Amino acid sequence: MRWVRNLPVVLLLAGLLAACSSGSSQSEPTASPTPTQTHYSQVKLFFVADTPRGFRLFPEIQQVVSSSDLAETVMSSLVSGQLQPLDPDYSNLWGNGFALNSITVTNGIATIDLALGKLNVGGEGELRAIDQLVWTVTEINKTITGVKFTVDGQTVESLAGHVDTTGTFTREPDYEVLNPVSIMSPSQSTVLVNPIIVSGEACTFEANVSWELLKDGVSINTGSTLAQAACPERSAWTVDLPQLASGTYTIVGREYSAKDGSLSAIDSKDFSVG
Repeated sequence: MRWVRNLPVVLLLAGLLAACSSGSSQSEPTASPTPTQTHYSQVKLFFVADTPRGFRLFPEIQQVVSSSDLAETVMSSLVSGQLQPLDPDYSNLWGNGFALNSITVTNGIATIDLALGKLNVGGEGELRAIDQLVWTVTEINKTITGVKFTVDGQTVESLAGHVDTTGTFTREPDYEVLNPVSIMSPSQSTVLVNPIIVSGEACTFEANVSWELLKDGVSINTGSTLAQAACPERSAWTVDLPQLASGTYTIVGREYSAKDGSLSAIDSKDFSVG
């Protein structure tokens, strides 16, 4: 009889223990996955634009996702056409079915093996497209002194029928390949605060660089500055802009011909002041 009288108490205790156990299990915190942090590298890339002197390379700084082989990652994106310039005045001549198979470096010579696509840009454009890859890969990997091209592991006479690709390509003198005036900062479409310093690279006659500042498309200031050295040396130049009100601006850098005053080089960047 005593066991029967204590039965409800026993059952009650069992129920309480089960409830506590169930509640404890439900309230246990679950470990959340650790977010993966993406790291970026600042890379100097080269794109192409048509200029008064023909097709020229323009340098542009971009942030790209870091990897163990940055050169191969960047070149793969450039060749496939996935990597595009920030500046709408520039073009990436690659894409259209091209892909990077591999890059191998032996004794300072990089062999870029491609899957062949279509490069319908004419002789000058084909040469500048090759220069894009040569200047970009040698900028990323300073140990590379020359570049060879193969298609699916085989040496080919040309990539698009105009330029002989059986030899080794190196950087030509920059005054033959790069635009004489380039604006490196600000980057295209950035938002800035005062004070604002414009900087770039130039290879011009007597180091002269003319500049113009426009607000909403209207010219509000002009001037000139000197690069650190005259052509054939390429060197840095800067301009300290006056205090600017909020708005949208365009900074333009130019070179004019010392012979007849005609425009021989131009680059521009749009930016905003918050």
